[in-house]
Amino acid sequence: MNRLKIACGTAALAMLALSGCGSSEPSGPPAEVAAPVKDVKGGTLTFVSYGGPFQENQGKAWLAPFTAANETTFNNDGPSDQAKIRAMVEGGKTTWDVVDGSPFFAREFCGKYVERLDLKQFDTAQFPKGTVNDCSVPAERYGLLFVYNTEKFGAKPPTKVADYFDTKAFPGKRGVVSDLSSGLLEAALLADGVAPGALYPLDVDRALGKFGAIRKDTIFATNNGQLSQLLTDKQADMGLIVTARAISTAKAGAPIAPVFDHTVSNVNALFIPKGSPNKDLATKFLAFATKPEQSARFSELSGTAPANTTAKPVYDAVTKKFDAFAEGRGTITQMDVEWWAQNFNATQQKFTIWLAG
Repeated sequence: MNRLKIACGTAALAMLALSGCGSSEPSGPPAEVAAPVKDVKGGTLTFVSYGGPFQENQGKAWLAPFTAANETTFNNDGPSDQAKIRAMVEGGKTTWDVVDGSPFFAREFCGKYVERLDLKQFDTAQFPKGTVNDCSVPAERYGLLFVYNTEKFGAKPPTKVADYFDTKAFPGKRGVVSDLSSGLLEAALLADGVAPGALYPLDVDRALGKFGAIRKDTIFATNNGQLSQLLTDKQADMGLIVTARAISTAKAGAPIAPVFDHTVSNVNALFIPKGSPNKDLATKFLAFATKPEQSARFSELSGTAPANTTAKPVYDAVTKKFDAFAEGRGTITQMDVEWWAQNFNATQQKFTIWLAG
């Protein structure tokens, strides 16, 4: 683990995919105006995320300006690891202060492995509905975007998510990451005609059946980096890929374009592991990182959508092209974190058996 002043940069760590499980919605109405954050300065916080450019950009957007304003030193660590959090808490030796990780985990283990937050410190009305709970606030939003190879399908491009599953009209290899937290089951059900408002409880067998029909034409990648490479190398003609990775893949030269129809959305969560010795300072950092300015800046750097709905990021041309959250680009369906918190383990087990079958 590297200890450093954020003004000098963040540590580069290997990017890993999200997975996890998550408590309940905060009681009472959302705060219209955030209460003053406790005036704590200085100190050292250990910040944990997914490494690589993603975490470096968080350093630029969140950590560096927080250091400048509060003289706080940051240690960077990673990747986010639920098993490590459990071991720390159960052993009474919590060394992580702020984690960007699974909203399912934060919700399921609120108060057990994750500290409860004083939500009066946050303007929760500025976050998307269903993304806040008693132990976490959203870090950033992303969508599972349908993209296709323009060189292959340029004359007759797909126009709806159902086309991803139509191998007769659109023959070729498909790619998707085998990560349930990205919304692949929801995408399959939307393609099969389920209305966005009727998705939950998920019909897991129906979703797996939809993928089963195109299984021989589908490459299940282990992470978004591998899927990005499959699209770049033209081994996959279509993909269901998270928005930030779609943007970086296009910027790397892959001939891909987006389809805006039904896009499934999820968030990463910012939370404080139980027993953090710096809870007040960590809470202050969470309130800072989710302000409109910081949220917009990270979105500009990473290609994710802002966690704060009042943020106004200024995107470059490529990011604008793949921005599923812009007006007039189909429907956005937020994953039901509460359902997933209660059902992740059983669904993951079924999915793992199905993949191996």
